[in-house]
Amino acid sequence: MYLKGLIVVVIFTIIGITEIVPLKKNKDKKELTIYTLFFAAAFVLMFLYSIGVEIPQISKGLNTIIEKII
Repeated sequence: MYLKGLIVVVIFTIIGITEIVPLKKNKDKKELTIYTLFFAAAFVLMFLYSIGVEIPQISKGLNTIIEKII
């Protein structure tokens, strides 16, 4: 179970280095901030999923919101 978590960490580290370093060199602060926020959220969700934490489905909540709007 924790081996999957380690694999996720390694893969996200490799992707992060290859994607974030060029953004830092170009000094794109807005793009770097947005990318980092989405990257961090994706990492946390993927890591939790890989170690067996049950993540609730967002579709149920979206259906409730959409039904109230319509």
